[in-house]
Amino acid sequence: MIEAIAHAEKRDPSAVDVILADYIDPNVLEKLADMDEGVWEFTFRVSDHQVRLTHDGTIFVDGVKHDLGIVRQE
Repeated sequence: MIEAIAHAEKRDPSAVDVILADYIDPNVLEKLADMDEGVWEFTFRVSDHQVRLTHDGTIFVDGVKHDLGIVRQE
């Protein structure tokens, strides 16, 4: 997620000063990741960005899809 946020800010990931636990409960992500079945989405705000995670591991930052080094507008 930090890499996706960094890309949205056009910055190096090491330069992004974001601690996700300041915005969400990390246990929520663990519980979602442990779900074997079902379709879910989790949306939250980090600084000035809207982040959306999906059941298949896709990350969207401000509506831009980030996966496996490929970035697509959706």
